[in-house]
Amino acid sequence: MQKLYFKVLLLLLFPFAIGVVPALGQKIVGTISDDITGETLYGVTIITNETKEGVASDINGNYSLRLAKAGTYNLRISYVGYSTQTKTVTVAAGQKITLNIKLAEDIAKVEETIVVGYGVQRKRDLTGSITKLDGDELTDMPAPSFEAAIQGKAPGVQITTGSGLAGSPTVVRIRGLASISASGDPLYVIDGIPMTQDIALRGNSGGMNNNPLAFLNPEDIESIEILKDAAANAIYGARGANGVILITTKRAHTPGWKFTFNTRVGISTPTRRPNMLNKDQYVQMLQEAWENDGGVGRAPLTGGLTWNQVDSMPGTNWVDETMGVGMKQMYNFGVAKGGKDLSFLANFTHDDNGTFIIGNNYVRSSVRLNLDANLAKNLKLRVNSSVSRGQNNRVDAAWSGGLGAAMSTALPIYPIKNADGSWFRGAGIGNNPVAQRENKIWRTLEKRFINGMGLDYTVAKGLTVTAQGSYDYMDLNDDIWESRLITNTNNAGRSERNTVWVSNYNYTLSANYMKTLKEDHEIAVLVGHEYQYSYTQSSKVEAQDMRAPFYNEEMPMTATRTKNPSDRWSFLGYFSRANYNYKKKYFLQAGLRADASSRFGANYRWGLFPSISGAWVISDEAFLKHHKSISFLKLRAGYGRSGNSNNMPSNARFGLFSPPENQIRYNNQPTFYQTQIRNENFRWETSNNVDVGVEMGLFKDRLTLTLDLYSKKTNDVITYLFIPPSSGFTNYWENVGSISNQGIEFSFKSRNLVGKFKWSTDFNIARNINEVSSLGVYSEDAVSGGTNDTRVIVGEPLGTNYLVRFSHIDQQSGLPVYLDKTGKETYTWDPADRVPVGNILPKAVGGITNNFSYKNFDLSFLFVFVVGNDIYESSAKRQNGVVTDWNMDSRIFDRWQTPGDDATYPRLTRNTQTYGSTTPWINTTQWLENGSYLRLRNLTFGYSLPRAATKRINVQSMRVTLIATNLFLLTRYTGLDPEVSRDTEPTQDNYNQTRNLAGSAISYLTPPQERTFSLAINVGF
Repeated sequence: MQKLYFKVLLLLLFPFAIGVVPALGQKIVGTISDDITGETLYGVTIITNETKEGVASDINGNYSLRLAKAGTYNLRISYVGYSTQTKTVTVAAGQKITLNIKLAEDIAKVEETIVVGYGVQRKRDLTGSITKLDGDELTDMPAPSFEAAIQGKAPGVQITTGSGLAGSPTVVRIRGLASISASGDPLYVIDGIPMTQDIALRGNSGGMNNNPLAFLNPEDIESIEILKDAAANAIYGARGANGVILITTKRAHTPGWKFTFNTRVGISTPTRRPNMLNKDQYVQMLQEAWENDGGVGRAPLTGGLTWNQVDSMPGTNWVDETMGVGMKQMYNFGVAKGGKDLSFLANFTHDDNGTFIIGNNYVRSSVRLNLDANLAKNLKLRVNSSVSRGQNNRVDAAWSGGLGAAMSTALPIYPIKNADGSWFRGAGIGNNPVAQRENKIWRTLEKRFINGMGLDYTVAKGLTVTAQGSYDYMDLNDDIWESRLITNTNNAGRSERNTVWVSNYNYTLSANYMKTLKEDHEIAVLVGHEYQYSYTQSSKVEAQDMRAPFYNEEMPMTATRTKNPSDRWSFLGYFSRANYNYKKKYFLQAGLRADASSRFGANYRWGLFPSISGAWVISDEAFLKHHKSISFLKLRAGYGRSGNSNNMPSNARFGLFSPPENQIRYNNQPTFYQTQIRNENFRWETSNNVDVGVEMGLFKDRLTLTLDLYSKKTNDVITYLFIPPSSGFTNYWENVGSISNQGIEFSFKSRNLVGKFKWSTDFNIARNINEVSSLGVYSEDAVSGGTNDTRVIVGEPLGTNYLVRFSHIDQQSGLPVYLDKTGKETYTWDPADRVPVGNILPKAVGGITNNFSYKNFDLSFLFVFVVGNDIYESSAKRQNGVVTDWNMDSRIFDRWQTPGDDATYPRLTRNTQTYGSTTPWINTTQWLENGSYLRLRNLTFGYSLPRAATKRINVQSMRVTLIATNLFLLTRYTGLDPEVSRDTEPTQDNYNQTRNLAGSAISYLTPPQERTFSLAINVGF
């Protein structure tokens, strides 16, 4: 034990001190190469099964394995993407043996290890639907967060990148959507630690929410497993209904030292620029609307300007003032040391992600240390530790200003500054996004500490007990400073800090027993216990007469401090899983989990989540074993139940009463009143899932295919209801109704060409049919998806648009014509005529990747597509019709002007009631568009230096890559970008509801996606 402690101290204090050992004793040497091309392979692991002595092949494919003593050894030779081999070698004392090895590519990877809940399994043994992505599939392009890099690479997984803003959240949907007011996002688990992933911890505060997953460095990730069906995710019980994403971080696997340095630099531009009206065009529209309404002379102006001022000024292109070219740079340094008793890996990363929005960037610095140690013969230690600092330098966007103002209230007739040099304000600071940006400092700083430690104790042969504890701590400070120009006061300015602290504790105790009986029978039994506790505290500090944010100026004693009520919740779970296989071709798995949650009522605190599944490797049967075309065929099926309680208010079940500051006084005495009804029957949202899948390899696995059919029925759906005010309340948490998701997933990988010139294709497509089966006794208006009329309607997909139908523009009058509920034309907009239309959920999603390589060159491109969804462009209804204090875009040129015009948009007006409504901006199908698109998501061209060249510069490997993202887009959508994600309003208790029913189908001044061009260099030494 003392020797082990000495080794740990030596490695931590002197990681670059390498002792020189004289070449004595016996050894095995040789070269390892590809069996088809003959190309030597770098980094192949050669290790003895008996003594665990091992080495890795060098840049020329050579290896030299020194052995402490003579004897017979079984060498295990393994390399990613190749079939593992075992060679038996007998070495005499002092003997040198040459053993050259040729490895064959293993495209099917049937022996590949897959991470599953609380353990690992061979891919061949899986009975559930799991998609695995290697870490290099997540770092092949710059992405705002790791989950954005999954897009188009996993069947049945829809990824919607939030927007072009840095640090904005991503919407992830696995096999459709089955939640209304609970979270629709999957559960994220990093190295066994369930993550804090609530996007509304700080609200949106100005256009987009902050992404709590952006802290994770993609360079740290070794693999991602996506658990899609209940056979795979029911082991997570109450939290698995929306799928589970397991993230495994990198560890040291090969013996000896390994150093890596990766860097990437690039630029960011928008995929499309808003085409807003210039000064002359806007003035023309304003005057036309004034005259259409019977006005005489020149139209009145807004912002306090006169016509003489407007005529004398050139006008302002506010889009140019808010959009530019963003700079991106990433630097990563990694060091790993593999050894018999101690292995460790450390990663240091700095990533500055600047966007095309002027003043907006996200800077992440992170350090990770993963350590594995054999403390004793039967005791292993695992340590996962990471520290990250994510600084989001934010600017106002969407509804709060910035580029959103450039597309709305910042009119082209407004100047940036007045004639005297002062900032132009107009009707408000939002009319001048440049002044707003220059007089406001806004920084969100997230410090994240995630630490986990596990012990594996081998009690007896085949029996291992594992104990793991973890702590996920988040410290989030949102600082805003505004000058007197914004606060409209006489003091220096105002500072505000909103702080959120989240402590998330988790521990797991499990036992795993594996046994082989008479060679043909294998059993594995897992039992375990898990507990999770989360505590959240938030506060707000505000002070006047401040010249800088609180992080640059001391907080005064006169600052106003508000401490919000704490939020805490806990899970307690017991789980078990049993696996059995016969002759490695018949597989059976059964699981059972029981969970209790503090979020639910006393009558339904516990939930029970069973699963059962099986698989049959048909290709191992005698009638197929020697088939010329079919190299692998597997049939699997499963059933299971899983639950959902993710990211919900912890007090939803309680009867709540007014806080002291809101007490109503009666007879001059404070009186409490109830604000929320108590619900002791509040319970789990449960999904029953059936999945049938086929996996096939053809022509010696030149072509591999996977097909899945599934049906998921979700009951007791957690819903935040609007109830009649006559009840004395406005909202109520209840389990109401059911939702069904049925679908099909298909994917294939083909090796089209092999040899020196290689070409492979990965393709996946998924079709999901979503339907609300029941909503109990409630009507469609009991559940709303924010301000844009998406509803929950029985017989329709979840989040169906509920709108008055727009018919056409009357060619004689130029007025919009609507359809009433019976389909009859009318000039009056009436909310009673709303009907279900559109679909926020696509009919199909997928992606296709092609990879080419020749000698040292490689080329790959990824197309992603979404088919059959609708997008409601909420801002268009204010840009193309009633002329108010908003600017318009070039689409307004197709407007009605004279009788007989066949136009898309109505005649211009300044009268808010011209279009048959008492409100100026009405929701109709005119603003609902087809959101289908095909996008070239990623294009990569790389060159790996030949080994002769890398040897001359004293490195083991070097690769240079040119990367472009979002180069091409094919769509009929007329807005900025069909890939949108709506922000979640900060004051909504049911923010999940807004995100679920309108999250990726509503656009409101949303910034477009980024187009990036980058140069990356990866060096190994």
